[in-house]
Amino acid sequence: MRILGILMTAMFLSVAAQAATINLTDGRQVQGDIVSQDSKSVQVNVDGVSMTYYADEIKDIDGHPLGGSAPQAVIPAAVPNETDTTNQTAVNTSEGGIDPDKRALILKFIDVFGTRQALQNNFQLMIQQIEKDKPDEAQKIRDRVKVDEIIERLLPIYDRNFTSDDLKSFIAFYSSPEGRKLIITIPELMKESVQESVKYMEEKFPEVKQDQAQ
Repeated sequence: MRILGILMTAMFLSVAAQAATINLTDGRQVQGDIVSQDSKSVQVNVDGVSMTYYADEIKDIDGHPLGGSAPQAVIPAAVPNETDTTNQTAVNTSEGGIDPDKRALILKFIDVFGTRQALQNNFQLMIQQIEKDKPDEAQKIRDRVKVDEIIERLLPIYDRNFTSDDLKSFIAFYSSPEGRKLIITIPELMKESVQESVKYMEEKFPEVKQDQAQ
């Protein structure tokens, strides 16, 4: 089986979504679908972007304190939960020696920036293509590919390239309305930019286009 880019795929985590309004301690208000929640954090889908907010950032959710009334989403045992502090230090120090606090920042940035969501989307697109001709192969990939295993391999890369202060700044920006708009707009912007670049090259080298047409 030859599948390029399989490390940029992920299993789709199916969790029932619950619409909610999250009031943050800094005065901002976030509206989206809650996909997971516990007493320490809440993960919410905002305009297609998965974002995680922690207890010290949350004033209330629909007027209730975190964990006060909203149903708790059950996180599969195989999925590591970065907000669960139980044995967190032991787990983190055994995985690349990343500082636990920085590890939490990296995981939050991965969610805020949309990396996890992009992996899930890429996986679904790939599976749809493979299923047309090789349904058994598609199922094999579903069984073996785990988003959290991919994310774990990315953590040391983020750790090497970004400081904790970098990550805090990135998270603040990409959690803002402007940052979310940028994340949502970039894919379409890149698509149109490529199309425009192709047109430019065709105008500069019309003989190439003519040769291809013959």
